Amino acid sequence: MVGFAHCDSTVARMLVRNKCNLETIRDGSVEEGKTLAEEEDMFFMETSALDSMNVKEAFELVIREIYNNVSRKPN
Repeated sequence: MVGFAHCDSTVARMLVRNKCNLETIRDGSVEEGKTLAEEEDMFFMETSALDSMNVKEAFELVIREIYNNVSRKPN
């Protein structure tokens, strides 16, 4: 994984697993994705660009987290 020790505290990171509509060719489990995201202090979401599943929600989650981080950051 890429180190984020020196990044700005307003950064929001998310692990997005696309093509969740193709369950038969899935490489790894949902639990593995969630575990990896948790270990790296990231959000996790599965999406499908084909049917727009969770695409909007993924962007909204990251935007909310950035907003929350910026709001908490001292001036």
